[in-house]
Amino acid sequence: MKSKLVLAFIGLLGLSSCGDGKKEGSASEDPTKFPILKFNQPEVDLGKVTEGDTLLHRFAFKNTGNAPLVIQSASASCGCTVPVIPTAAIAPGDTSSLLVKFNSKNKVGANTKTVTVMANTKPETTTVAFKVEVLEAK
Repeated sequence: MKSKLVLAFIGLLGLSSCGDGKKEGSASEDPTKFPILKFNQPEVDLGKVTEGDTLLHRFAFKNTGNAPLVIQSASASCGCTVPVIPTAAIAPGDTSSLLVKFNSKNKVGANTKTVTVMANTKPETTTVAFKVEVLEAK
């Protein structure tokens, strides 16, 4: 009885490993059929601000791919940084921007912050970053 059970399990395992016949790199994974998120300046130095100031920066980008670009989410490396993503799909060849708000309260000194963008691209994540020096308020 145990040997029949083991054979049945091995048979199921073998069938499940056969897949659906699609090869890696098939048309469904063709990189020319995806949007491409291309930031004009993925890293920027925003200079100096006084502690307590809120800094706004727009990271401009273009969809250089062949399908509509949909940004699903964006997350910052710190709670002091809040990304605001576009809600509409960006057509191939069109441009848009990612707005980033930085609150400098309690952030005196040199700061480097990153924002990771999740989209329907390959790979799914793209990162932008900014540097800013926060000067102590007088």
